[in-house]
Amino acid sequence: MVFDLQQAKQFITTTGLPAKPEMFSVTAGMGVPALETAKAQSLVVGSNIMSFKTGVDAGARQALTDSSLFAQLAAAKSIGNDPNPLAFFDAYFGTLVKIGWLIRQKETAELSYTADALDVHEAMIGVITSFLSPITGAAVAVLAVLKGLQKMSADTPFITLFNSQRHHESVSRFQFTYVYADEEQGLMARAMAFVLETDTQLTQILFFKLQSGEMSLRRSEGVLSIDGNALKALQPPLAAKMNAYREKYIAGVELDAV
Repeated sequence: MVFDLQQAKQFITTTGLPAKPEMFSVTAGMGVPALETAKAQSLVVGSNIMSFKTGVDAGARQALTDSSLFAQLAAAKSIGNDPNPLAFFDAYFGTLVKIGWLIRQKETAELSYTADALDVHEAMIGVITSFLSPITGAAVAVLAVLKGLQKMSADTPFITLFNSQRHHESVSRFQFTYVYADEEQGLMARAMAFVLETDTQLTQILFFKLQSGEMSLRRSEGVLSIDGNALKALQPPLAAKMNAYREKYIAGVELDAV
């Protein structure tokens, strides 16, 4: 598939998105923090945790964050009330392709458990570690962010929003994206999504509540890339489209371990 820059710009401009959320009156800590090329940074972007490796250009970080938020909102709008949790992620990846991302690898798998949910937690840790192992330091960084967020107060505004975006009764989901620069292939992203379905109600945010019962853990993972020049050209329309959503959907994550 040949990428058409003008078509991508038109898609960004004309795609309908959900209405901006108004359910939170507290916005302290929300919005895009100062992005810096010379440091590793992580952001909560809707239901996606984005981590940037040191060296990823600050301008590119902004455009990448906007592209993830745009793809999430467009996916949510397109699938409506589809009961299949992975339909969201398929729509999400599909939207990214339309705005210039190239999917180099994509895989979906499912595991079933009838045991202590600690097995699920440990399985997720193992899958994340294996998936990010080709990138030095990536697994340590992502797991540090996830564990740090797990310890934060549920009343934190962006934690509340993150939870509302990814959780419904006995089905819960979350995703992460690790972005890094590759000398040969340009900007690369490793994205992984988890969906956990149980026979009992889930209540805990981020990592799933540990409990016993019948559980099904599904994951969808992908390796993507995007041309730096194309991303730069798409930055203005993405920024114009996402400006009204940033304060409600994005927050920086400050963790000493990252």
